[in-house]
Order: sequence, then C-alpha cells, then structure tokens
Amino acid sequence: MHSTLLNKLEQWQSRQVSENSDINLKWLSQHVVDCKRINLNINPWVFSNIPKTAGKALDNYLTQSFALADILHINSDELNQLPQSIYMKNVYPKAITGQFSTSDLLYQLLPDQEIVHLSMMRDPVYRVIFIYNDIATTAYHAMDKSVETMDFDTFIRQDNSEINNGQAKRFAGLLSEVDTKISDRELYEKAKYVVDNCFSLVGISEQFKQFYELLGRCCGIRFHNLPPIVRSKLKVQLSDVGDQQLALIKEKNRVDIQLHHYVKSKFEDYLSEFL
Repeated sequence: MHSTLLNKLEQWQSRQVSENSDINLKWLSQHVVDCKRINLNINPWVFSNIPKTAGKALDNYLTQSFALADILHINSDELNQLPQSIYMKNVYPKAITGQFSTSDLLYQLLPDQEIVHLSMMRDPVYRVIFIYNDIATTAYHAMDKSVETMDFDTFIRQDNSEINNGQAKRFAGLLSEVDTKISDRELYEKAKYVVDNCFSLVGISEQFKQFYELLGRCCGIRFHNLPPIVRSKLKVQLSDVGDQQLALIKEKNRVDIQLHHYVKSKFEDYLSEFL
C-alpha cells in the first residue's frame, strides 16, 4: 500500500494544479454524500479547514464523535512530504482534518468509497483581519521580523492568494495556480459548483454553534458545548481599519464576499429544514 501511495504522489506532482483540481472535483462529485446522508457509518469524514474559519474549534467537536486514534490531523504540505501517513496504521482514518485546497494530493489518496466532506467560510473582511493578527503576533511568525513588523496597510496590499479571494480559490482548487487567468465571474461559478456538488456541508463561522448542532442532528448525537479557543492577540480590530483599507479588502475579495453570501443562505436553508 505504501508503494501505491508514493506512486500516486509522483503522478500528482507531475500534473499541473488545474489538472489535479479537475481530477479531484470529478472524484468528489461522485463520492461525496449530500447533507441528508451525513452519518457516522460513512467514512472517512474529511474536514477541509480554510485558515481562520474556526477549524481548530470544529476539530475539538469531532473528537466527541470519533476516537482520537481514528482522527488524522494533517495539512496539505505535511501530507505531501509523507503520504504514507494517511495509511500509517494499515487502515484509513475515520476522520481527516487539515488545511486543504481541492487540488491537493489528499483527494487522490482516499479510498474509493463514499465520504462526508465538510468545510466552513468566514466573513472575508474579518478573515483578512484574523490572518494578519495571527501572523503578526504568534511566536512562530514572530521569528520572521519582516512579518512581525509589517503594518496592516502593507499586509493587505500584498499579492497574496490567501487574502485575495482565498476562500473561493481553495474551493475551486486554484489557490496555488498563480499563472491561471480567471475572471471573478468564472471563479465564483466554479467555487459555487464545488460547494454545491463536492461538499456534504459548508458552514459559516459566524454560526459555528448551529453548524455542529446540525452535524449532531444528522448523526443522531448531541455535542457537548466546549469553551471557546483563545484567539490570537489582536493587533488590529475592525474598528482600526480605515475606509480606504476596508474598500481595498472588499475589492480584493469580491468573489469571497459573494460566495459567503451564497453559502450563508444555503446553510440557513439547511437549518430551517433540520433544526
């Protein structure tokens, strides 16, 4: 099995990002169950955590429904270095959580069976602020003084995919495809297609409690409320953001804003149906 995984890694590396994205999205559209069929008997559960959308908090709730030994916490860069980790115990984990784009290797290593596929979005303006606070204040990033001392205005003017419609690009599998020219309309339509056809449920960070309650209702379990995770230190808050800075963030995240509105509406439809 390990030699098979290494062979899949080699094939994945030989392709363009867009090719891997197309392969993965076709596979996901055929193997992901819809929201009404989410249950604990279908596994693995794959939680694709978009950075700064309350992913760590959801990880804690998933430990209430899966044994710790059955959960693999790994990000795409780590999995690329050691693809054997997905089958380290000679069996696939029942839940996989980490930061992934739909073009990533993970989706070519999964067993050929139905899966539950989850993700969350956050209001794009708040997400950009949270990303800045994270990299500007944490000990890990503080080792890089150029990041630690970067002011917010310089940060938001960067040509950084993660803060330029990064959520839509992750769904579309185009986060690292820097040479691809795609219009906002095309990016939105592709990301919307992925949300509708390649995920069991995409939630909203601002309605996190309803998200895990909905998962519990689907699975016939009740999650116990957990204390919130301590947030990153706040170097910048929304009230500190000037009008021109706010306009720039919105301009660079027009697709994410539109997609967030769509996902929020769709999620609230699920809530009215299930809760």
